[in-house]
Amino acid sequence: MQAEDIEFANEWSAEALKLMQENSIPPSPDNYAVWFRYASGRLPELNKEIDEKIATAGPLDLDTTLDIQRRYFSDAKLTDVTLATGTKLNTEVDQILRIIEETVGNSTALGASVREASESLSSQSTPGDVLKAVEAIVTASRKMEERSAELEDHLQATKRELNELQDNLAKAHTEARTDGLTGLNNRKAFDEAIEREMAGARASGKPLCLIVGDIDHFKKFNDTFGHRTGDQVLRLVASCLKNGAAEGHIAARYGGEEFAVIMPATDLATAEVIANRIRETVMARELVKRSTGESLGRVTMSMGIGLFRPDDAAASLIERADQCLYQAKHAGRNRVIAEDAGAAMPKALAG
Repeated sequence: MQAEDIEFANEWSAEALKLMQENSIPPSPDNYAVWFRYASGRLPELNKEIDEKIATAGPLDLDTTLDIQRRYFSDAKLTDVTLATGTKLNTEVDQILRIIEETVGNSTALGASVREASESLSSQSTPGDVLKAVEAIVTASRKMEERSAELEDHLQATKRELNELQDNLAKAHTEARTDGLTGLNNRKAFDEAIEREMAGARASGKPLCLIVGDIDHFKKFNDTFGHRTGDQVLRLVASCLKNGAAEGHIAARYGGEEFAVIMPATDLATAEVIANRIRETVMARELVKRSTGESLGRVTMSMGIGLFRPDDAAASLIERADQCLYQAKHAGRNRVIAEDAGAAMPKALAG
C-alpha cells in the first residue's frame, strides 16, 4: 500500500502542478493543497465546483481557494466550528458572571438596607419611622428579586444555547470523519478506528480482521459512463458494505474506489463469510442509468483480508490485507483472498 500510495501521490502532484500552470494559478501552498485534492479525485464535489468555474471562466484566485478549503477540507470545518463555539461560550460566561456579580451586589445592598433600617429604629420610633424602614427594605428586596429573575432567565437561555453549541460540535466532529459522497467513515476516521480497535484486541486477546476491497475496473467504468455514474457506483458499494458488515464493524472509504471494513472480535473464517456475502451483494446489483433506464451492467469487487497479530502496527496489518487484495486482482478479480493465519501466506476463495 505504501509504495502505491507514493506512486499515486507523485502522479497527483505532477497533475496538480500541470493544472495550476494551465489555469495560471500561482503555486502557493494553499493553491497546491486544493489542486492536489482535485487531481486525486477524492472529493468529487470539489472537482465538480472547480470544473464549473473553469467552464464558466469563474474566478480561481486566492480568495476562492481559501473559501474552497474552508468548505471542503473537513479539518478546517471542524476548526472553524470549534473556534466559533469557544468565542460564543466565552461571551455567555462573561454575561453570566456579570449578572451574578450584580445580583451579589444587590444582595449586599439589601443586607445594608436591612441593617440601616434596624439601626434607625428604637423604642422611641414613630409609626412613620417604621414605615420608612419597611419601604426601604421592600425596595431593596424587589431590586434583588428582579435581578435574580433576570439571572434565572439568562441561565435558562444559556443552557439552551450550550445544548445547541454541543450539538453543532458533535455534528462538525461527525462531518470531519465522514466521507461526503458515500456517508461512510473517511480515511481520518479509519486511521483513528484501526488504532483504537487494535489496542482493544491486544488488551482483550480477541481476534481482529481487516477487509480491504477495491472496485474492479473502476477507472474504465468511470471513463466510459462519466463521473456521475462513477459516483453512483461508489454509493452502491458503500451501501452494500454498510448493510453487509456486522454490528460493531466499521466500514470506511479508504480512498478513491478502495474501501475497508475493520472487524473487531471477528475470526478469519467469519470475516471470509462476510466479505464474500458483501462481494456477492455488489455483484447482484444491476446498475441502471437514471435518466434513460439503460442498463449499465454489474459491478464486481476484489477483497483481501488480514488477521491482526499482537505485534502489528496499523501499517503492517493494512499491508498484509492489501497484499491479499492484489493477489485477488491478479487471480482474476471478483474474489476474496484471505491470509493463512497458520502459514502467514494468503489462501484463495473462489469468486
